[in-house]
Amino acid sequence: MPQLALLTAGALLISIGLHAAYMLRQQREVSRLAIERQAGALVSTLAVASANPIVTGSLDALDDLLVRSADFPGILELRIADADGRILSHVTRADGRVRRVFDPPATRLAPPAMPGPMLAAERDRMVAWHPVKAGALLGWVRADVSNTALDEIGKRITMTTVVATLLAVVGSSLLLLLFLRRPMRALEDARRFAVDLHQSEGRLLPALVAPAEIEDVTAALNYASAKLHEQRQQLARTMEWLQAEERITRERTEQVDTIFALSPDGLVSFDGKGRVKLVNPAFLRMTGLRATEIVGRPPAELERLLRELAENPEQWPGLGVCFAGQEAKVGAGETAAGEGPSHPLMLRRPRGAVLDLVGVNSTAAAVSRLLYVRDVTREMEVDRLKSEFLAHAAHELRTPMASIYGFTELLMSQEFDDATRRDLLATIHRQTEWLIEIINELLDLARIEARRGKDFRIEAVPLAPLVGDTVAAMNIDPARWPLVAHIPDGLPAARADAAKLRQVLTNVLSNAVKYSPAGGAIDLRCGTREIEGKTFVEIAVADHGIGMTPEQAARVGERFYRADSSGNIPGAGLGVTIVKEIVELHGGGFSLRSTLGAGTTVTLWLPADVQPHAPEGAVPGNGNNL
Repeated sequence: MPQLALLTAGALLISIGLHAAYMLRQQREVSRLAIERQAGALVSTLAVASANPIVTGSLDALDDLLVRSADFPGILELRIADADGRILSHVTRADGRVRRVFDPPATRLAPPAMPGPMLAAERDRMVAWHPVKAGALLGWVRADVSNTALDEIGKRITMTTVVATLLAVVGSSLLLLLFLRRPMRALEDARRFAVDLHQSEGRLLPALVAPAEIEDVTAALNYASAKLHEQRQQLARTMEWLQAEERITRERTEQVDTIFALSPDGLVSFDGKGRVKLVNPAFLRMTGLRATEIVGRPPAELERLLRELAENPEQWPGLGVCFAGQEAKVGAGETAAGEGPSHPLMLRRPRGAVLDLVGVNSTAAAVSRLLYVRDVTREMEVDRLKSEFLAHAAHELRTPMASIYGFTELLMSQEFDDATRRDLLATIHRQTEWLIEIINELLDLARIEARRGKDFRIEAVPLAPLVGDTVAAMNIDPARWPLVAHIPDGLPAARADAAKLRQVLTNVLSNAVKYSPAGGAIDLRCGTREIEGKTFVEIAVADHGIGMTPEQAARVGERFYRADSSGNIPGAGLGVTIVKEIVELHGGGFSLRSTLGAGTTVTLWLPADVQPHAPEGAVPGNGNNL
């Protein structure tokens, strides 16, 4: 029983310590009284012996008297002063040597207020005062006596106490160990077994030869070991199940967090109190709001911020209707059976956009509601463009078909002479060509948008032969529309699909001819330009036709837009649209510059081939007519 031994040793330490403290106090008191008596006797003797030298003024006698008295044990300083406190003689003792001290004349001692002998204790010394009298007060004697003797006595008593305490503790401990060796061995075995109990696999403690109490402890430990082993097995199975569930939950949480953060659609969740809990980056990008403005705020605050961004805030019914009228609710671990009604919100800032808001209610404690926000601006724009496209297409197709239908009905219902019949058939033929052109352009545009350049065969296309073949195939009247091409020697080839590039050039030249009804020269110039460190080949076609206003030029490229609204110039308004689509899919660009009544210049550029190609076929040189 180490605790019993420690308890006994502690009791011994306390009792011996208290006794030593008492003895130390008594001995110090006795020693102090002895020092006081000796100091008092010394200053009394010096007072009697110094009376005559003070009267006679014999300072040397005073010095000899103090030097002889300084050998008294414990003396630190001796002073004799006159009645006014002026020091007459002063000696000190340090390291066994006595030294006279010559104080300045102005130095004074402050004698005690009482006229009789007095003792005073200071930090490291005891000060004894005694008056020198011969009828009247002649002066004072002061002795400073060291207290180190008291400290030495304390040290000796302390050392004796420590030694006695150690001997008592060791002796009592040995006796306790001798008598309690067998029970302590049994308890030590039980202790080790108890310490390792959490690591045992149902191991039991063997029977011990010990008192009955220890045998009871052994039985209790064996029972605890068996039960602990059983509970450990059950706990291990439970921990495996919990770890599996935690892993599944963590993976699901990570997936949800990732989806929430990376979702292109906006998501806003509300906590059990109805306040905004989380917003994902997509919602912040759509609205331009900051998370600090939303998180922790009630729905009314979020609705107010959205109304400030709305195009027509008075027409938006608010967030309440997004969650109203939903019977099915989503609980923890469940998903919504279907979406609620959507409520579009048109924004005027940070950009013009249309957001579709759908609210979902939940019975989960952490999330009471979820607001799903989808940017449907492009979809609505696509729907608008689709409607406009169908309306324009129907309008453009109806015009030639109405003419064809009307003229064929005339031919079927009436008789005409040969000249009139030929004129009517020629009109039908022209309208049919116009109709075929419209349909072909619609098909080309649909095909280009659907394939997005995937069917392009990109290769190095020299411009000189391509321009010559294209102009020759168009059969432009050189007398009415003289065409001059400027293609410098050594011009790099274009990286393009030859057929698509020919179609682009045909559309541009065709517009130059159609929008110059009175004729006029057409200039075609080729060259190069540098854009962001990349080389492009450039084709510019300038006519001297009717031209356009700045407003009209800004709309060129829109589907079915035609600068001529009179209907005298045939076309569906899709040619430039096709040109822009093809050029941009090649990685190039398109620009237009026009002056009303002076003509139009169309410039397009395509990536240049890194290796220059010599012109083949037609060699136009500079300023050749084609």
